Amino acid sequence: MSEVVEILKKYGISQVSVWGNFDRPGLLSDIKQHSRAHKSASNVSRVLTLVRDIQNETIKQMKLPQAINIKDLASAFDYIPASGTFHNALTDALALYTVHKAVYTTDIYSCPKFLAVKQARIDKIEADKRAAEQKRRELTMLIPFTEKEQEFFDRLDSEADRSDYMRLRFRIMNMFQRLPKEEDFLFIVLHAPRRTKLAAASKFVPEKYEGADITGFTKENFDKILLEEIGRKQLVRN
Repeated sequence: MSEVVEILKKYGISQVSVWGNFDRPGLLSDIKQHSRAHKSASNVSRVLTLVRDIQNETIKQMKLPQAINIKDLASAFDYIPASGTFHNALTDALALYTVHKAVYTTDIYSCPKFLAVKQARIDKIEADKRAAEQKRRELTMLIPFTEKEQEFFDRLDSEADRSDYMRLRFRIMNMFQRLPKEEDFLFIVLHAPRRTKLAAASKFVPEKYEGADITGFTKENFDKILLEEIGRKQLVRN
């Protein structure tokens, strides 16, 4: 780090640009380790003050929906490592330079490769959303509707009530899936403000929920929680 600091001084470098929030936490960890060993971390601290993550601002400038790895972005602007591969310090630094230069000195929207990378990311996000929603629907119906549930759900005439019902059902089914060996569960209502929690009875700590309303249920009668809670919300809305 002393050599790095000398280079920074020699060339009057006032900022070290990085891609992603990894370098700063790494340097902070180094500083803490130096402190525990009672060693000076002045050179590490000096470098830390100059490190700036430019990923978010560059992604925003590119109007991308989310971050894309530097390899894909640099390749879109025809960067090919002269030697070695990506995830090599010098290669990645040159790749970052290529991306930054393209974004701020050229019309990136006239670059077909960049547009293809952008569209691929948008398509992936949409596909991931559809897959996540399908997985959520499947988990929500992990246990089919009971007869009481179906009758109650069919009577719900508000989209808000139906959405609340399915969200709470998802929470319950998700807990059943995460805790397959548990038999008894608790529906906990906290007040001021009102909020609800689910817990396995075997892991319940009463002291944490003093003053809360607590109802027990099992996988065989979980529907009573749904009917009572959504029924209460209906009364509040009306």
